[in-house]
Parts: sequence; C-alpha cells; structure tokens
Amino acid sequence: MDFIVLASGSKGNATILKHGERRFLVDAGISFRMIQSRLSANHDRLDRLDGIFITHEHVDHVSFLVALVRKFHCPVYLTEGTKRNLARAIRENLKDDDYCVIGFDEPLLLDGFAAMAFPTYHDALEPCGFKFTAGGKTLVYMTDTGYFPDDRIDSIRNAEAYILEANHDPEMLLESDRPWLLKRRILDDQGHLSNEDSAFLAVNLAGERTKLIMLAHLSQECNTPELALQTYLGVFAEQGVAPGQYRLVCAKQDEPMAEESL
Repeated sequence: MDFIVLASGSKGNATILKHGERRFLVDAGISFRMIQSRLSANHDRLDRLDGIFITHEHVDHVSFLVALVRKFHCPVYLTEGTKRNLARAIRENLKDDDYCVIGFDEPLLLDGFAAMAFPTYHDALEPCGFKFTAGGKTLVYMTDTGYFPDDRIDSIRNAEAYILEANHDPEMLLESDRPWLLKRRILDDQGHLSNEDSAFLAVNLAGERTKLIMLAHLSQECNTPELALQTYLGVFAEQGVAPGQYRLVCAKQDEPMAEESL
C-alpha cells in the first residue's frame, strides 16, 4: 500500500491510497484539477478512483465530493451520521446508490484491501478515522478530533504509519485574533488536538512496527511545522522515546507530500 497526502488543513483535505491498480481517496476537499496537479509532482496521475472515504461532513473534507463521484462513478464510504449531515447541495446531487454506509469497528474488505472506521471526537455527526490494511501493513488516518480515549487505543495501536492531527499550539491559538467562541471550539474535547496532546497520543499508539508518524491538519495561523515537531520531540524525550525511533514529518496545506510506501 502506498499513499500520498495531497492537502491537509482547514482549506481542504485529500489523501490518495494506492493498492495495486486500485486507487482510493480519503476526503474530497480539493478539486480534481488540483489533485492532478499535486499528483504530477510525484510523477503520477489519477485515471481511476475505486472509492472515496469521508471522515466527516465539514466543508474542507467534502467540498468536491459530488464532482469526483460524477467523474469516476465510485462509491462513497462514510458513517450513517455523516451521510445524514451532508450539506443539502451534496445530498441533492448524489443518489442513494452512491453511498456505502459503514459502522464503527466493522472491517470493510475490498479485494485484499481492508478499511475499518473508528470513532473520532469532533463537532460533527458521527465523525470517524480509518484504519487501512493491505499486505499485512497498516496505515491509521486520524484528524479532526479533540481527544482520543484510552479504551480505544488498542484497536489502532502499532500501525506501520500514522497520519495524526497536530492542529495547534494552545498559546498561539489563545493569542491569535480569532473570536473567543472559535478558540473555545478548537480547544474543546470535540475540537482539535494540540501539538502536545497529539504527541502524547502518538507515544501511546506507536509500537515496534511503527516507522512513520505524519503530523496533519496543522493550523496555518496557530501552529508551525517547526513548533509541532519541536513539541513532539520534547514529549518523546520526556517519555523515553529514543531520538529517531520514528520518522516525523508534517503534512502541508498547499503542496503534496512525497509518496510513502508501506
């Protein structure tokens, strides 16, 4: 299984998963033209799409869903709550046959490629993250969550790679010009993970098989890649994680990451 994070952040999210000839998209927050442009940086292009996995209904994750489904005639995998809470313009332009509703902790098997949704904790209706497995290797995708409970950790522990939210630095957020209600929303348990909370979660999730932790959904106003990585390294040092034990990189909003292979 290979993957390319094409965009990550509040302006749009999209990640390509590749398994053999099959291609899947996680979230549909950027246009087909932008997907092609960013794939070209990896000497790749999107000629087929076998499915779109949607984490939740917020606009930065679904704004180009209708256009992509119409172009590729592919199924949309999402929770019942996300389906019900999609914007009216999306619901009116997709058919029931376009959806494949999935439940939490119920593996979806797709020709040697497996996907399992698990709950996240965000101000959306039944949001989720995904655990993808192929060829005995696992990628866990989790953004847009205010926290993650200890009793859920075992189900996604010790994956080869994590795409994990590290949204903000609390001090930068509190000192920003954002309205107080927005600050409260982000800091809430149904908001977004801070750098420090993300790092502590990563310590608990990562195991001997883990090679890569990609920090995702960084705020462009209330975070920096340097600060996110510095915070991670500080927490790792405090928790006895050896320097260099895991490769840490920050996903970007405006340019694609290099292709990763598991």
